[in-house]
Formats: sequence, structure tokens, C-alpha cells
Amino acid sequence: VGAESGLLGDEDTDEAAAALEPGTSAALLVYENRWAAPFATAVRRGGGQLVASGRIPVQAVISALDAAEAA
Repeated sequence: VGAESGLLGDEDTDEAAAALEPGTSAALLVYENRWAAPFATAVRRGGGQLVASGRIPVQAVISALDAAEAA
């Protein structure tokens, strides 16, 4: 829910869901640079843990947004 770029698809969310143990929850967050640091700190303080991390090259983001716009 919220702003949607189309960068995460059903395959991405299905893969994340398959990694969860029954009775647990997760959040998928795509963020740009520094604004997410305080959020990540609050999540860790609340008992959350980072289970995966990665970077999307800027050209891939531009291409995905262009493709989403054209659809």
C-alpha cells in the first residue's frame, strides 16, 4: 500500500513470503538513500532483523519506471 513504482512484482513478494516461518511477518521496503536509516533503526530496536539487502543499479530503476509508464 502506498506509492508504487512497479519495481517489486508478485515473484518478489512470493519469494519473501516463502522465506517466512509460520506466525511471523515481514516488510519489503524499497527506499532511496538516507531517509530510511531512522526507520531501520526503529525496526531493529523493536526486535526486527535484517535478513536480506541489495542495491538496484540506477539504470535498472530508470528502465523499470520507463517500462511501467509505457504499459
